[in-house]
Amino acid sequence: MRLPIFIFLSIFPFLGSTRKIPDINWISSNPIFDVSNTDHVISVHIGDRVSIKCPKSDESGTYEYSYIYMVSDEEYDHCFLAKPRLVGACDNQTVDASINIVFRSFTPTPGGFEFQPGKNYFLISTSDGTLEGIDRKKDGLCTTKQMKIKFEVEQDRRGIENPKFAARTLKKDRDAEQSTPVMYVVHDGNDIDDDDGGSSACSYLLSIVVLFATRYIL
Repeated sequence: MRLPIFIFLSIFPFLGSTRKIPDINWISSNPIFDVSNTDHVISVHIGDRVSIKCPKSDESGTYEYSYIYMVSDEEYDHCFLAKPRLVGACDNQTVDASINIVFRSFTPTPGGFEFQPGKNYFLISTSDGTLEGIDRKKDGLCTTKQMKIKFEVEQDRRGIENPKFAARTLKKDRDAEQSTPVMYVVHDGNDIDDDDGGSSACSYLLSIVVLFATRYIL
């Protein structure tokens, strides 16, 4: 039995649907935080991923210390912490540190971050840039340098809010015993330790697709 080509090809839009958002340098001098633009408002989709890069010491050895929190819209607007969730820390000038975020609707990690299409998520830093002021709970760099990011999670490109599984059944004029259901897995994001994490997941999924194609099409 041959698998219709349209089913095989329909898998590939999902393979290309995730993307690596440009890195965000978490330092107050980054133009993304300039009040004259809206670069700090970033649209993402489920499956996308981004790396937030901590700063490096400048020529004088000065380092900008900060904690990065995920907060509510009210905390974001008024630069204070009520019920924040710590995303990461830029508190060590001797290492090149980064915080990796995958926008996924489900995480197997206890306490991990989950994101839902149609909702907004907010990051701020109320630290003042010094080691002594890294634990500030109000104002800080959020107020003086507008160090805040808004992620707008868009609806899925194909109209499926949580595409963990997608199934399609052949529609033929035959009874149920002769029809062949086809199911394939669509990853909506994976834990990443570096930039190659997403590529490995896509390569694995592509291998599964090739196996199905070899079995049914040839």
